[in-house]
Amino acid sequence: MSGTSKQRTRQERIDSLGIPKPRLIQWWQRSDKADFSIRVGMAILAAVLMLVLCHAWRPSFAYRKNAIPARDIITRVTFQVKDELETDAVRRQKRREAPVLYRNRTKPLDQLRAVLKDQLFLALGAQSFDQMNEDERKAFAQFYEGDETAEPGDTSAERFATLKSVLADDPELIKVDAAVGTAMEPMYKLGLLKAMQHTPDQGNQRMIMVYPAGQPDEAVPVEVSQVRIAQASSNLQSLLQEYFRPSFGSERGQVVAGMISDWIVQRLPQYETLQYDDELSERARLDAAQNVEPVMTSYYSGDSKLAEAGKPLGLKELALLRVEGKEFVSRMGWRDKIARFAAFSGMIAALYLLCGAYIFFVEDRSLLQDQKKLAKLLALIVTAVALSFYASRDEWRSELIPLVLASIIAAVVYGRELALLLMAAACLSVTLFLSAELSELVMMLAACTSCTLLLGRIRSRTHLLYVGTISAVITAATVIGVGIVTSQTLSVVNATGDIVGEVESLYRGPQFDVVLWGLGREAMWAGFCIVVSSAAMTGLLPLVEKAFRVQTDLSLLELGDASHPLLRRLAQRAPGTYNHSINVASIAESAADAIGANGLLVRVGAYFHDIGKMFKPEYFIENQSAGVNQHDSLQPAMSTLVIIAHVKDGADLARSHHLPESIIDFILQHHGTTLVEYFYREAARRSEEDPNGESVSDKDFRYPGPKPQTLEAAVMMLADTVESASRTLVDPTPSRIQGLVDAIAQKKMADGQFDECGLTFRQLDRIRTSLVKSLTAIYHARVKYPGQQSA
Repeated sequence: MSGTSKQRTRQERIDSLGIPKPRLIQWWQRSDKADFSIRVGMAILAAVLMLVLCHAWRPSFAYRKNAIPARDIITRVTFQVKDELETDAVRRQKRREAPVLYRNRTKPLDQLRAVLKDQLFLALGAQSFDQMNEDERKAFAQFYEGDETAEPGDTSAERFATLKSVLADDPELIKVDAAVGTAMEPMYKLGLLKAMQHTPDQGNQRMIMVYPAGQPDEAVPVEVSQVRIAQASSNLQSLLQEYFRPSFGSERGQVVAGMISDWIVQRLPQYETLQYDDELSERARLDAAQNVEPVMTSYYSGDSKLAEAGKPLGLKELALLRVEGKEFVSRMGWRDKIARFAAFSGMIAALYLLCGAYIFFVEDRSLLQDQKKLAKLLALIVTAVALSFYASRDEWRSELIPLVLASIIAAVVYGRELALLLMAAACLSVTLFLSAELSELVMMLAACTSCTLLLGRIRSRTHLLYVGTISAVITAATVIGVGIVTSQTLSVVNATGDIVGEVESLYRGPQFDVVLWGLGREAMWAGFCIVVSSAAMTGLLPLVEKAFRVQTDLSLLELGDASHPLLRRLAQRAPGTYNHSINVASIAESAADAIGANGLLVRVGAYFHDIGKMFKPEYFIENQSAGVNQHDSLQPAMSTLVIIAHVKDGADLARSHHLPESIIDFILQHHGTTLVEYFYREAARRSEEDPNGESVSDKDFRYPGPKPQTLEAAVMMLADTVESASRTLVDPTPSRIQGLVDAIAQKKMADGQFDECGLTFRQLDRIRTSLVKSLTAIYHARVKYPGQQSA
């Protein structure tokens, strides 16, 4: 062994044995890991987005108005809830007890004192009682008029003499005014009120707040009894006599004090100083009400009843349940939330695995391998689930609308089978996210399944409304049926079997008529949501077709209009090709319908499959005339390039006119990788005749492909080839047509043109039978009339 030889590694030695590796390892080694990582990341992102949007970490509020619980609902946690009625009652009481504000204006008291001095000056202006004039007598009469109860000697003249003598030492009445002002000081400070100016509902009737005019911040509490004029009048007389004593100490001074106090008391009601302030009082009442602590009602875990079995949930019960639910969520620990999130993540992963396995092994695996297709699929499901989650709020109850829209879109884009699986997964996810009951799941499945199965081919604008109406009826019946089965209702009967009006105390479940009425309303609403969804889908259909690059029969019918610019141009530049396309469309549609393929799609695809021939129409035999063949002056290889070019030219032309991808696929695949046999044989013949000629490879004379990828493309290939070849038949009898079709089908199959479209032998046989019937009908024998020559 050479010293420079390198010893093989363990893995190299194992590989040298030639033992094949497991398929999974082989796939991983051959796969594009960057692309695979992107697709996995998209799926994970969609799952996380769905979990976050649907709040997977916390339980949802599963109760709805008018729902009838089968058993009593007991609180899971201890909590308190504000008693609105009791709290409002306390607040109203506080408003009634709040001291209202009165504004104290003292100017009326100053005016009263000024009037007192004027009247005293006027009365004292007389020298004696007998010498009084009329004004002076009226002024004095205000202080003393005399009456029958007066004591002997207590006359008006004597009273005047007393007043005159007592006040002789105070000619300016300064002392009198000072004594009166001192006696009235409580009135100045607290004010005077003849009667309450606010009602009992507006505030306290025993205590008020008094503030000097213009100074509301200096309000002080005052008992109403202190400011009532009646109470203030009784206090004034004793105070005035007390304050008169230092200046007019004689007994006669007390008499004068009584005369003056009587004069003031008689006029106090006219000089009210307090005025009710409604604006500030309302603020005081609001402050008093807002400062009231809410009255709380306690509910205890495992003991307090939140809702009673057999009775529809009302607003009060729902409010309690919402508070209890929020309290329950607020007390959840981070471990509980993580556990819920992980559990939902596992559910999403399981649904991913189920749907992904079905798509990969049964359906079109390009949905998983193409990033754009995968993104659209994930976006559809995430959007449907998230919108259903938010639309399920008790105020709306419209979770069916997003689900029905998604089911119709999925059926249009992916077909019924896959749509059923996807929407079943979506309905299950929504049910779990909403913590809904089994009846909710059945309702959503009934709506989505019925819409998907009834959808079929959309050939008219009213088709979706028809689907929505029938689905609404089916779903409504399902809601009522499942509701009755799961509600465990009972109509109470007596011993004779007659239904009685009152429920026996031993039965606490819902009554049949109550449940049926609630189910009827729920069924009608579910049906309405489905009809609204189908009507909305009618307008959204063009957007869906553009976003997902699919075509319904409606868009295909519009596309297949003979007035399309490309078809009109084809008829002008290549009339033979146009006639050939019309014939291919006719026979291909029947063949496609025979195997359950989309015949309309094949027909429209046939209209456009040869539009590339418009660039050089004279190089194709159906457009040649007068025996002139452009290929006579070309080498076979060049002729082949010209012939093959119509495929690429047609695809480019279709893309420039924004034709759908499905139609472009027909243009690219209708020849597959077949051999341009005539020019290949001509090239081979010339090579054999030329001693120096190079060998000819059939690869240089084949169409670029791809091979037909769908059943519709396979039908197109056969119909196109058969229609062209049938034109060469001299006497197209049914047997010759049969032989031609069988030979062409056998050649295509042997050439491997149908290897990638999933065409079965049974389907191929039906296609051949349909093509033979169609061509026989076209070339049917005609009755030869006398004298008519053969064509």
